[in-house]
Amino acid sequence: MEKAIRRRYTLEYKQEAVRLVASGQRVSAAAKSLGIVEQTLANWVKADKAGQLRGLI
Repeated sequence: MEKAIRRRYTLEYKQEAVRLVASGQRVSAAAKSLGIVEQTLANWVKADKAGQLRGLI
């Protein structure tokens, strides 16, 4: 069984994804258009609202 490779995203990429949701797009639609998992984007939106959105660590 192969180990899944974990993708890493820059802060700018995450902020742009969050902006899509803030501009009125649904999380599901934005995630699909970006090719990421819906829960990942939802986590970014939540972190952004809490002021804790971070980029590559």
